[in-house]
Amino acid sequence: MAWASLSGLLLTLLALFGLSTILVRRTGVGPAAAPLAALALAELVLLAGGLLRILPLAGLVLLLGGVWGLGAEGLLARRSGRPDPARAALAHPAARVFWALAVLLALYFARVQPDFLNFDEYSSWGTAAKLMVQNNRLYTLCDAGLPWQMTELPALPLLSYFFQFFGGFVPWRAIYAADAVMLAAAAAVGGCARKARVSLPLMLGALLVPSLLSVSGHTALLSTAWLEFLGDMPAGMLFGGAVAFWLSVRRAPLPARVLALPVLLLAANVKSNTLVLALAAAGLLALDWVFFPAPGAVRRVSSALRRAAFALVCLAAPLVQYQVWSAHITPLVLQNAASGGMGDTAGASLPEVAVNGIKMLLGLPVTDYFEARRTLFQDYGAALQTAFFTRNVSMLGTGVMVAALAGVLFALALLLGANARARVHTLVLGAGSGLCFLGYFFMLWLSYAFLLKDSSPDDLASYARYFGSYYSGWLLIALAVLALACDAAPKALWGRAGALVTGAAFALVFAVQGEPQFTLLGVSQGEYAAVRAERAVAEAAAGTIAPGERVFLIRQGDEGFYWFLYNQTLRPLDLVYGEGGATYGDPALTGGENDPYFAPYTAAEFAAMLEKEEVTWLLAARVDEGFVASYHTLFTDDLAAARQGPALYRVTPEGLTFAGMLEKEAGA
Repeated sequence: MAWASLSGLLLTLLALFGLSTILVRRTGVGPAAAPLAALALAELVLLAGGLLRILPLAGLVLLLGGVWGLGAEGLLARRSGRPDPARAALAHPAARVFWALAVLLALYFARVQPDFLNFDEYSSWGTAAKLMVQNNRLYTLCDAGLPWQMTELPALPLLSYFFQFFGGFVPWRAIYAADAVMLAAAAAVGGCARKARVSLPLMLGALLVPSLLSVSGHTALLSTAWLEFLGDMPAGMLFGGAVAFWLSVRRAPLPARVLALPVLLLAANVKSNTLVLALAAAGLLALDWVFFPAPGAVRRVSSALRRAAFALVCLAAPLVQYQVWSAHITPLVLQNAASGGMGDTAGASLPEVAVNGIKMLLGLPVTDYFEARRTLFQDYGAALQTAFFTRNVSMLGTGVMVAALAGVLFALALLLGANARARVHTLVLGAGSGLCFLGYFFMLWLSYAFLLKDSSPDDLASYARYFGSYYSGWLLIALAVLALACDAAPKALWGRAGALVTGAAFALVFAVQGEPQFTLLGVSQGEYAAVRAERAVAEAAAGTIAPGERVFLIRQGDEGFYWFLYNQTLRPLDLVYGEGGATYGDPALTGGENDPYFAPYTAAEFAAMLEKEEVTWLLAARVDEGFVASYHTLFTDDLAAARQGPALYRVTPEGLTFAGMLEKEAGA
């Protein structure tokens, strides 16, 4: 199975290479930046196909485009006496490193087969990706088996669909899709320099950024920076990668520069907070193009007005992306809410939050909804400022240390600047990225105060993860600016030395702070034993249950994680939500009222709930003494089978009847 999945992945990767050759030959984009542009165009084509409900056709078009790039482009080039486009797509050292790493990562993942480990990979991201492969439709149009409409943005699920076009869904290929985006962003950084001795050390620094930004000091836990299907780190890498892409093509022909638009669209379509990140990238791009057009490009752009128009188009692109997706998802959310789901239709909208947040910052009067939260707004502001200086967010330490490193990189680029104009260019991009950080800081401040439900000023839930998105992109932007400076340094020796010292510094921090489990080579099959064993139970149950029959899950001690795991694995079967990840028991017999996930039901109430939900099967993945004491009378075997291990029971007029034991061991 793993090797069949690997074959399909390699075929898709070959198609991506074919698309890159077309872009290199037809647009003049650099070979190192071409993979990111190809991925952005692939996501855009798949999004259009999904919205038009022709997703498989869109995937087929991309694959045929790749075949054209591998075959016809080479034939046409030979007939016209031009260089082989496949060789041209590998002409840059960073491009060769990208494609080598992409193949090696595919081979390694096929052997290790990393699995989903995080809650959100089962409750949202991974489930969305699986639904699309199973149904060949956008996940928003599928039955997710969840009590709410899945509204997470679709870039990563779409790219997962692209890399899983051949064969059924497997989690590791979804993870590979997220990694491919980050590899492409790092390659774009390398593409900002023409010389290998400058390009490769700075690309190394960019490749280390996800690991540096996902681990705070020494820990015994596995670092999942390259082993997860979550949007936070890819979002940050795409933010920085979009700016790096632009800096690598700013001297290229117009078609190559226009490719910055799909890259911005991709960067805006990962998570809800990436609209702000994409707007920041677009703003930096606009600043660069309006005030610092490349000398070779000035002749092709006849006036400042045209440069300003292109800058406005770049700024508008993320907003258009946001509006298109909102137009698609809003009626689905309203429909879901009207039918009894949990569509998010209450509370303030994002524009309202932004406007009233600015008013509160300026001390102006606001509506009652926001006035009631003014104290909370102030408390979060104080907590975020303190956390910036005190809370570790990376191997580098606190947020202020990451910002300081970005500042050092910009300062080094300033020192190596070829002339006054280049140094002013560095100053503008450095200051602009700093101002964008303040805007992102304010956006998260508003989110914590008015949008996030499971947080408080004392804990700042997911603080490192949210800020890591900006920090990672910020470092990539600084590395890209430094690559320009090192490549054009008046003394080539100083440029090479600056790049080598920077790459070595990133590697040194990783070597000092890192542990074996912080690298891909530190991954073992044991990391995934628990989730694979649970999935094996779900798959065994799915072999017995017919489509349309409803299943109720019992896994005592669950806080929701395993309910989502079983729901994802059992799709398209109907796992009844019920309490959704809970510990069931009669409060008079178990005394579990202090457990926030305790579901208090007497035996009669539990039986009535199963009848109301029209349950056909009960999957007893794990029972405890409290469950046995509370409900054994409802089972014809007094739960004897479930005490021995995972068991399946059928709802019959006589009671819950044992139907068979379920395999505990994960399959190969």
